[in-house]
Amino acid sequence: MIVSRARLDDLDAIMDLEATGFDHAGWSRDSWAGELTASDRQVLAYRDADDRLVAVATLHLIEDFGDLLRVVVAPERRGQGIARKLLIASILMAQASGAVRILLEVEEDNAPAHAVYTRLGFSPIDRRRDYYGTGLHALVMELPIEALSYSPGSPLEVAS
Repeated sequence: MIVSRARLDDLDAIMDLEATGFDHAGWSRDSWAGELTASDRQVLAYRDADDRLVAVATLHLIEDFGDLLRVVVAPERRGQGIARKLLIASILMAQASGAVRILLEVEEDNAPAHAVYTRLGFSPIDRRRDYYGTGLHALVMELPIEALSYSPGSPLEVAS
């Protein structure tokens, strides 16, 4: 299992993940192609032992912060720590680019995602009503990363 940068030839596999990733607010093929080719994006892929893409995350790097735009894990691979690994890789990549914080939006009712983000040290800073559609609100979460380093033995997965 390895985290690496996704390639344009991963687009079909990414679209397969996207089709099973969310009940609503799916991204189009053009949106993902744009993510894979934009100079200010980092699309990370998580592959299984057979080199099959089982998860993907995309990070937009803007001046001194990163905006985590999407994390998609194959349904049969959820709960195995894959999202956490992609998030840690994204945090380290953002730090390397000079970012001092990461922002993300997460559906308010997505308890598993909240748990992962909270364990990594993200905190809610705002709420966006109807962000994912009528009645589907988002929490905006932030993680200050300037002084963080990966620390697997700490109470948080990412700690100072």
